Amino acid sequence: MIDPQYHWCLPIDITNICNRACSNCTRMVGHSSTFCMDTEQFSGIIDAIKDFPQKSPPTKSEGAPNFKLIGLIGGEPLFHPKFPELLDILKRKVPKENRGLWTSLDWQHTKHAEIIEDSFTPPRIHNNRHDLNQSQHSPVLVAIQDVIKNSVQMWKIINNCWLQKRWCGSITPKGYFFCEVAGVFDWVFNGPGGLPVESECWKRPLVDFQSQIDQWCPMCGVPLQLKGRIDSEEIDDISQSNLDLLEGSPRVQKSDYILYRDENETVSKPWEYKT
Repeated sequence: MIDPQYHWCLPIDITNICNRACSNCTRMVGHSSTFCMDTEQFSGIIDAIKDFPQKSPPTKSEGAPNFKLIGLIGGEPLFHPKFPELLDILKRKVPKENRGLWTSLDWQHTKHAEIIEDSFTPPRIHNNRHDLNQSQHSPVLVAIQDVIKNSVQMWKIINNCWLQKRWCGSITPKGYFFCEVAGVFDWVFNGPGGLPVESECWKRPLVDFQSQIDQWCPMCGVPLQLKGRIDSEEIDDISQSNLDLLEGSPRVQKSDYILYRDENETVSKPWEYKT
């Protein structure tokens, strides 16, 4: 793993509301209550991290672009009821070349098209149209602790997690996380929250996030590099220990899952979303 200050992006989870129910979504859509970050909290977060793109050290993220971003992510960020107000705050405080957006919508045909075009440069709009590319997400809810019984081996795999090294941490309404998936686990499983989002919090070394690593990494399946499932199936692969904790999940209650029984194959590059 790497210190979050070496990541190439610092995304803010402004909502987990989404129009999709993709298989094995890293946001675990449909398993918990929804949220929309309020504008006051969002403004304070931007004040705390606005210097990240310019003042953080060069990226060590594998395969990272040659720029750094503060990004808006979800769920589907365009579904935030105050999306225009959030963009106004972002525009006032972060240079255009350092703003990013992740959306699965055909945003150019939404009511927000004009303000999005005005707020972001095209390479910083990451349009992941799941309905077009039929991407496959690796099973995030297959707990590595259920699959790898040897603790030493398990932690060796966790410490070499491809996602944490290639992608980034995140900020949710509950704080700052060393990994975006850890932030989602904390929301879905009612965790203690992240580190405080305060001035230059992005400088915190990885060791400061150890309690997050200890709590959430053993529950995560991403480092296993298991075979993904087509998004449109809308089915999650879940291992037993996580299933036990998701008893009240609407998605589990609808039986939109398959209990993992160790049949999945490994893939070499899950970040490429193989079809």
